[in-house]
Amino acid sequence: MSFRNWILCIWIVGSCLLGWLLQPIEVRLRANRSKEPQLAELDSLMPALGHGVSVAALGGYRNLTANLVWINMYRHWERLERDETLRQMNLAVALNPNSEFFWLDGARIIANDMPTWEVGIESADVLDNTPEGIQIRYRYARMALEYLEGAPSWLSHEESILTERGLICWRKLDDLDAALGYFSQIALGEDAPYHLSRVYAELLVKNGQIEEAYRFLSEHLKTLPDDDLTAMKPLVEKRVAELAALLKSNQ
Repeated sequence: MSFRNWILCIWIVGSCLLGWLLQPIEVRLRANRSKEPQLAELDSLMPALGHGVSVAALGGYRNLTANLVWINMYRHWERLERDETLRQMNLAVALNPNSEFFWLDGARIIANDMPTWEVGIESADVLDNTPEGIQIRYRYARMALEYLEGAPSWLSHEESILTERGLICWRKLDDLDAALGYFSQIALGEDAPYHLSRVYAELLVKNGQIEEAYRFLSEHLKTLPDDDLTAMKPLVEKRVAELAALLKSNQ
């Protein structure tokens, strides 16, 4: 047997064993998730395994188990199986709610992939061009935001989560006001990333708030170093001048 086939056999056996072991947990999780959205602790789920198995059975392997569940989720993702993909995602974040990757990747799958699964890949353009398709896109975008709401409080205020929420509101819900609410929490905070500050300013412009964008970028420009290329100070200077001219022409 070739090494590749040997690895494949191990993976198949491991997946089957993992599915058998975690099935009782998943059943309890599905029943209780509406009552305890975050499920940071699994103590209440462990009796479902029976035979005296407790949290200690997973112990330090909870994160490893969560990773295996997430890998298993991709099998259903590849088959476009929405319900099972969601179940595996929810089980993984219940096992390890502190994984930023699980929350971000899960939200992107819900917001970006699942609408396409519903209408068909060959008909994906209807998600932007027809009333029915737009409503499907909106529905999954709201599901993605709801999924992100399950993240622990300390993680929900991280830059990456706020950015993801803002992008979903902007690109998937066509809600610039909501997107600005998320991006402002980043751009108006201390040590805001340069690129997200520029995104925030452009969203203000896109939302018709040109004066606010001008004021924000003018203040932002004063904080930019001359020796950091990522700050793109010349670009920001140019944009401030453009906005100043635009405001003047609108007077």
